[in-house]
Amino acid sequence: MKKSPTKDSTKWFGARLPRKEDTRLVTGKGKYIADFVLPGMLHAVFVRSEVAHAHIRGIDTSEAEAMPGVVAVYTGESLKSQMKSMTQKVLIPNLPAQYPEYWALATGKVKYHGEPVALVVARDKYVAVDAAEAVAVDYEELPVITDAEVALKPGATVIHDDATSNEIFAMTFTGGDTIEAQNENDAEVDKIFREADVVVSERFKVHRTGVTPLEPRGALCDWSETDGLTAWITTQRPHIDRLALVDILDIPPEKVRVVTPRDMGGAFGIKAPFYRENVIIAHAARDLGRPVRWIESRYECQMNVGQERDQVNYMEIAASKDGELLAVRNRGIANVGVGLVGVYWGFVMPFLGAIELPNAYTWRKGDVKLHCAVTNKTSNTPSRAFGNYPTRFALERAIDMAARKIGMEPSEVRRKNLIPELPYTSVTNDFYDSGDFIKVWDNLMAQIDLAEFRKEQAAARKEGRYLGIGFACGVELSGVASELMVPMENQPGYGSATVRVEPRGALLIFCGDAPSGQGHETTTAQAAASVLGIDPGDVVTTTGDTGTTPFGSGSIGARYGAVGVSAVAKACEQIKAKMVRVLAHDMEIKAETKDFEFKNGEIVYLLDPSKRKAFKDVAERIIMSPINLPEGEDGGLETTAFFESDVPMICFNADCCILEVRPETSEWKIKRWVTSEDVGNVINPMVVDGQMHGAIVHGLSNAIFEEYVYDEQGQQLSADFENYKIATAADVPDFELTYASTPCPHTPLGTRGIGEGRPASVSGALTNALCDALEPFGVEITELPIRPDRLWKKVQEAKAG
Repeated sequence: MKKSPTKDSTKWFGARLPRKEDTRLVTGKGKYIADFVLPGMLHAVFVRSEVAHAHIRGIDTSEAEAMPGVVAVYTGESLKSQMKSMTQKVLIPNLPAQYPEYWALATGKVKYHGEPVALVVARDKYVAVDAAEAVAVDYEELPVITDAEVALKPGATVIHDDATSNEIFAMTFTGGDTIEAQNENDAEVDKIFREADVVVSERFKVHRTGVTPLEPRGALCDWSETDGLTAWITTQRPHIDRLALVDILDIPPEKVRVVTPRDMGGAFGIKAPFYRENVIIAHAARDLGRPVRWIESRYECQMNVGQERDQVNYMEIAASKDGELLAVRNRGIANVGVGLVGVYWGFVMPFLGAIELPNAYTWRKGDVKLHCAVTNKTSNTPSRAFGNYPTRFALERAIDMAARKIGMEPSEVRRKNLIPELPYTSVTNDFYDSGDFIKVWDNLMAQIDLAEFRKEQAAARKEGRYLGIGFACGVELSGVASELMVPMENQPGYGSATVRVEPRGALLIFCGDAPSGQGHETTTAQAAASVLGIDPGDVVTTTGDTGTTPFGSGSIGARYGAVGVSAVAKACEQIKAKMVRVLAHDMEIKAETKDFEFKNGEIVYLLDPSKRKAFKDVAERIIMSPINLPEGEDGGLETTAFFESDVPMICFNADCCILEVRPETSEWKIKRWVTSEDVGNVINPMVVDGQMHGAIVHGLSNAIFEEYVYDEQGQQLSADFENYKIATAADVPDFELTYASTPCPHTPLGTRGIGEGRPASVSGALTNALCDALEPFGVEITELPIRPDRLWKKVQEAKAG
């Protein structure tokens, strides 16, 4: 095995070790879903709806079925007797909502452009494509709704036949659990607003955008009458997918194995739901007795997944003349698309965004309500900054507007209102466990000479140049504790790991969560090696195989650095304790784990360092020579550990953007992007830096470039990269990342999970900087995306006004 560049095991935790994954990836030896080939494998292609809302009057598959090489054609109606609907308990949150019943293929009618209506399976992929084009669907078109506010109006066409309205979910997040308590709270908020010195009231809109991973989705399923179903799926949550396949296809649990390929080209949330495509591919493999593979095209990917945000927030904040933020009131209206996606149903993201709306500030009171509407757009699916992107944009913009009304620096208003001490519970009952927001903020400001910038800004304006500075911050989940995961997704939040020591001293680790490029193999090895004092090169990690790994809820919500690594550390401590018991017995001494040091491949007795033994020798003794062991001890060195924090955990960040705007064209250039991060104890700074870089680029790309566009008929107009622009390296600045971390007291290594919610604060910092630059014109940005042409129009309107 390749050894690590340093020999001192005490320095492996926190070292910038090269990623273990990268050798195979950069040499072209990675194995992605499209690289999996089984003997006799068939190829599947979906027929997708060409209209956004219509009754299906008939599907003619005769021409396709007659084509040479076509093995089978499936339609929705033909499948209803062979499987259950997608509305199964494992895929339904414990939240009060209207959950429409739907099937793996559309039945009765289609509800969005791109919905799967048929599946063609053929011996050759290109034959399958041709046959799919030959399937004729007769549609009777229905009225189309693409606007959430229109969908919620009385008399609007109800999209789901088994629903009473288009409001799939609604909730009040402040004031308590009863209507009486909520009404009393609302009255108190009203009073604060009536008496406040300063009130900001605006409509903020964030467009439909999200994420586009390098590798689209895919599935390869194989059926055996003796072994059952084996499914290779590009999923972040193989154990959840397995349960869903068991329930929908009515297969005994011991007959289903789901494997996430070790190499997956990104996910960022979109591979967390359970999709209907997985069900029909598995069914086809069972029905035909042959392996069946489906590889999603980029066009299909853009049409069906990765779409989120799409929310209007009617936000108000009340403040005092000395800069205290008194109350926040928000009416969120989320366009969740058609809402047909397992686990998330389109509305779970805005649900969490409403919970986390208060951010890091000390509001006296809040009134936060959310209404989620289904429309004839594709279902919202999770995207990095899960639900927070629209609300954080609105809140951070509103705070800057209030600061200008008060006449204070926006940075000063923020610092004045940051939560001074943790733990803390927000007005939406969101628990913040630990950290130091003030330390993080002060570290950010130490990187910036604000007074000098204001002088430079004033001088530049005299020259006709417009410089701006903008700030924003963000509280982010560090894993998702069971107390939130169970109601939100009907699934547990604990981390899990099996650790096995081999007779020659190598370490095999099995984790149920499935990474998609985050570097889990590297960070797992560093964490385990630091506990056991061995080389990270001697650690091999297996992930995402339900046949070999303990149950895990998946790679979501920045879980791994918080609960996944903690489970690994916990299991290693159990291994460590057993090795000490046996070694102390063999040395004929009475000692505890704390009396030994595991370092540089040796186990050393601290009270007499001459008493030491190689780690691998102790491992071989316990595994291969399990005789004369201490009473009650068994041979073998393997354990499974589960880790659940006693409380939900968070991490925190703050951003500063400095830019210059050309007033004649409203083009801008970001001159500096500075951050301050609290990510707890860092396992590998290179991995963390990479997470930060990617997240900030994602936030900028969403704010400026990316936009899913629909016309009035619900036709998607941006299902390719010609019409869906993504930021490139040429579009973004260098990032100045700084850290002001507080170790997490609830994890064994002091680590926090980071990266999932990190893009949320980016749009606020960017737009605040733009508005600061154009303050002489009175420009206020309340809608995304923001682009030079739209900003130029705002400047012209401001001049005219």
